[in-house]
Amino acid sequence: MHVSTRSEYGCRAMLELARNHGRGRLSADEISNRQEIPERYLEQILLSLRRAGFIHSRRGPGGGYTLVRQPEEVNVADVIRTLDGHLAPVACASETAYQACTREDTCGLRWLWQTVRQDLASRLESTTFADLLKRETG
Repeated sequence: MHVSTRSEYGCRAMLELARNHGRGRLSADEISNRQEIPERYLEQILLSLRRAGFIHSRRGPGGGYTLVRQPEEVNVADVIRTLDGHLAPVACASETAYQACTREDTCGLRWLWQTVRQDLASRLESTTFADLLKRETG
């Protein structure tokens, strides 16, 4: 399985905003530097996260980005679904981006991919950005 760069960067940006929650706004430049994410790409991701209601932005001096909700109210699965659309490793196992396959009724692999998707979804849905902050060291 592969997590897209878009989702990885989006989760890293959300983690940075969670770390800063309650301390004011962070600029795209600050997030970019702290997380080593190309700023132009990050701005596209932040726009998607803002449109989805995860973050708030303000332009101008003193502007930047903040989380809309508390870090414990935002799970990783929702961010990945916003940025990539699905969690399934293959389309025939997806609940949100399902695509039919001519072999799905007899394919043993479909069962495996559905199980992997369910396990992954369960873990990501139960993991918030507050949980991730608690796991950080240093």
